[in-house]
Amino acid sequence: MLKKYKFSPDKFHLGMRTVKTGLAVFIVLLVFHLFDWEGLQIGALTAVFSLREDFDKSIHFGVSRIVGNSIGGLLALIFFLLKIWFHEAFWVTLFFVPILTMLCIMINVAIDNKSGVIGAVAALLIITLSIPTGNTILYVFARVFETFCGVFIATLVNTDVDWLRQRFFKKKTKEK
Repeated sequence: MLKKYKFSPDKFHLGMRTVKTGLAVFIVLLVFHLFDWEGLQIGALTAVFSLREDFDKSIHFGVSRIVGNSIGGLLALIFFLLKIWFHEAFWVTLFFVPILTMLCIMINVAIDNKSGVIGAVAALLIITLSIPTGNTILYVFARVFETFCGVFIATLVNTDVDWLRQRFFKKKTKEK
């Protein structure tokens, strides 16, 4: 079963999408550091997930991810309120996280956001399973905001790098 996973040196290369992904992660880390924001992992992961082959695909996937993460965030907010209502009891996590996970999938499928399901569930689980005791509702909104930042940065990188590449290659072609 694992035999198909052999290292192929001819496939080991640095492509433009890989460079753009690294650049997007760099910018997320820098921006979050400069503004002293937490949640680097969500912003960086979102940038990686959202960066696609071209601008149009990045926009489409970014919007899908924002919609999905907003749904996941809203369901995490419901979880947060339930947890407060039931005085931080573990059974709330045990029963409601799986129920909200299923609900998250169902809502995304029902609104035809299948490409956003994984991101939505990831957001829901990261938020619900990492809410520190005694934290405020702002925690949930901060995690969703981090997703918006990652999508924005990935889209910006994809647009700017593609623009620069086209401009550079146009000049190079004219010089010949």
